[in-house]
Amino acid sequence: MSKIHFLPPLVLALFFGGLSSCNNNDSDKPKATDAAKVTVAQWGQEKYLIYLPFYIAQEKGFFKEEGLDITVKFSGNDDQVFASVLKGEAQFGIGDPVFTAISREKGAKGKVIASIVDGVTIWGVTNKASISSIGKPGDLAGLRVGTFPDPSTNFALMKETILKGGDTLKNTKIVQAPIGSQLALLENGSADIAMDLEPGTSIAESKGYRVVYSSPRFYGRFAFTGLTTTEDYINGNKDVVQKFVNAIEKALYYCHTDEVGTIALAATLFPKLDTAVVANAVKRMLLDKTIPDHAVMSDAAWQKALQVRVKIGDLKELKPTADAVDNSFAQRASASK
Repeated sequence: MSKIHFLPPLVLALFFGGLSSCNNNDSDKPKATDAAKVTVAQWGQEKYLIYLPFYIAQEKGFFKEEGLDITVKFSGNDDQVFASVLKGEAQFGIGDPVFTAISREKGAKGKVIASIVDGVTIWGVTNKASISSIGKPGDLAGLRVGTFPDPSTNFALMKETILKGGDTLKNTKIVQAPIGSQLALLENGSADIAMDLEPGTSIAESKGYRVVYSSPRFYGRFAFTGLTTTEDYINGNKDVVQKFVNAIEKALYYCHTDEVGTIALAATLFPKLDTAVVANAVKRMLLDKTIPDHAVMSDAAWQKALQVRVKIGDLKELKPTADAVDNSFAQRASASK
């Protein structure tokens, strides 16, 4: 039988007091900083391959490395995306960045802080044998062109092209259709050419449709998709903004230095698509340079986007790029690579 030893009260007090002191010290130690929770409003109602750099930043853990916890809010058309940011429903927006300029004319203080897509990542497909490759605006004469709804960039660009074409394009018509319904316009005979994103373009090609129009080649560098936020958010959260742009810069670098890895990751993001379709789509975006080399928004790309909106009446006047674009975060991110 074991013996029970009684400790003097003073010893017991010291013993348990010591334990209590240790526990208190442990609780007083600083805990690891929690990841900053960020909501991103994204154009459309699902994932789109053209936003691959954003998804790569998620899947490769670049946001996590920067200490960010990302939630995506699918927000519909371009104007709705930026409206979500202005209302505080999201801290960042991914969509047509020109709505920051439009909002500034109306008194709201939006800012573009990075480039996500640096070209009009839309291609025209057809099922009509009579339509050959379209190399100049005049080749659109008399055609019915299917686009996304107004005020999307797709609609705005085609409207601007038709207006600029004068009498040559006076019989060219725009046929608007909801996002995801472009091929239906060809199938039901409502349009001669349907403008679509990737992977829609490559899916159409795999079904026998022909790609006859390349917006990236028509328009060159163009501020098609940007990362947007508000001046108030920037002023109060510079560290979060920098971390977000850092992650995007890492993703862009990955896209341009590991094509095989980029295609493989894209295939996992869109498992219902044939891998050949995914590979073709990614290669097309890289070849037509819609995925930018860096997150910095170029002056040429931004001014070109503004000029289109001025011509069709969405903007009253052109303003310097710095009015609506803050490249400081992207420049720091690029310099750190």
